[in-house]
Amino acid sequence: MCFTLFATHAQTSATFDLLHSTAGPKKITTNDVTASCDEDLDICDLDSVASSVDSTAEEMFIDGLDPVLDGPSHDIYPPEEDYDSEPSHDIYPPEEDCDSEPTPQQRKRSRLSSTSSTTGRNGRESENDGSSGISNEKWHSSDDADIKPPHLDFTPVQEPGPQILPTRCTTALQFFQLLFPKKMWQTIVVHTNDYGAKCQGRKGKVWDYICHKDLKSYIALVIYMGMFRCSSLTDYWSVSEHFSLSFPAKIMSYKKFLSISKALHLSDSKEDEKNSFRKGTAAYERLGKIQPLYQVIREACKTFFHPYQNITILERMVTSQDRTVLKRCVKNKSPNMGYKLFALTDCTCGYTWDFFIYEGKSCASQNVGLSYESVMALVDENMLGSGYKLFVDKFYTSPTLFRDLLYKKIWACGPIWANRTGFPKTVVNRLSKNAPRGTMRWIRDGSLLFVEWKDSQEVQMCSTFHKAYEGDTVPRKMKDDALRTLKEVPIPAVVLDYNRLVEFI
Repeated sequence: MCFTLFATHAQTSATFDLLHSTAGPKKITTNDVTASCDEDLDICDLDSVASSVDSTAEEMFIDGLDPVLDGPSHDIYPPEEDYDSEPSHDIYPPEEDCDSEPTPQQRKRSRLSSTSSTTGRNGRESENDGSSGISNEKWHSSDDADIKPPHLDFTPVQEPGPQILPTRCTTALQFFQLLFPKKMWQTIVVHTNDYGAKCQGRKGKVWDYICHKDLKSYIALVIYMGMFRCSSLTDYWSVSEHFSLSFPAKIMSYKKFLSISKALHLSDSKEDEKNSFRKGTAAYERLGKIQPLYQVIREACKTFFHPYQNITILERMVTSQDRTVLKRCVKNKSPNMGYKLFALTDCTCGYTWDFFIYEGKSCASQNVGLSYESVMALVDENMLGSGYKLFVDKFYTSPTLFRDLLYKKIWACGPIWANRTGFPKTVVNRLSKNAPRGTMRWIRDGSLLFVEWKDSQEVQMCSTFHKAYEGDTVPRKMKDDALRTLKEVPIPAVVLDYNRLVEFI
């Protein structure tokens, strides 16, 4: 509910569209209402014609790659030997065929990665040319002893779990109001009335001012419409003897609901006008129309809960048919276009502790990459504490990020692209293509552990808090003559921990 509600007002013309999607994963299409809003309020965004994928870098981002950190894949493997799949929290499932052909995504990755930047952080040359600080080392097997990294005490700033919850919070409504305090309701009512009066005044009409009760009734209907789907908006107020719903008409008339949908505003319209004149400059605030509610929800999320030790970064989509350049598409996440959110989430219960909206490639650094900046923007050791364990997917994992997190006393681990900047380039004793299941290789570069493990496909992992192998095993089907039997095979601790923790998210 919260994610969609603040994203609702990135463009006022789509206010009703986005709010209508808040109570469910799919959105009811109400093109008649949206078109009416566009005509009456005259708020077409000049950037609406911009493509969501307007460069090779953007296409790499949609494919789960970071154009700054992901180098050409042939530096590591020839294209036919690259067994990495789409970036995901999931480690490769055992039933996949390890002899399968490369996917179109893998071929595209080899082609797109050639545009990778050659300049690293602070102007240093990247390691995409094949050089590495551990190029003279060799990969070790599971029989070779590894040193376990030094222990970091888990010292959170607050006691993990729910924080300072009022004793009166016993119902869903009361918990909802923790994220929407009375001051926020008042702000929305004031800005909606101001905007509605201005728009109606242009047409020589009088605006019917709303109050707190009207706004709450409106939000209640939005949630109700997400639970009970109708083919059109007017069906909710239908009086047909064959089909009718009594609840909407008791709460609010169709005319009033439509009127609020057109005028609903989170920000000061005067400030929006000033901001529009700054479009195209560094001072332009892309999220200006949602800032009031956006920041209130973020602060509330951090106020009423503190994460347990295991945390992760997730990507989420708020689908919309709104016209704005902020919309993005994430493959394998949603078939629709929408707003992309990066969220820091607790692995124990899935609680979202903090998040931010992706504002486009122009907002990402050309030196460290979007994946690095996304994590650093969310992992605040001053608010969290030290000793946290961060689990991330391939899009985020990089040696530079993990070292900098360790400097903040935050552990990290996750799967890593084999062609990512900083991954060991040495091929001495490396995992062979035809290695049996359970075979592993590892190499340590100071605080960083790199692991290659053969499951149904090759898995590459990086960690700052694991030992290479601790004697763990998992059951896998192995070919024995003409039969496939279940056998126990070795598994690195980093793979075991990662699979165990992210499967609950």
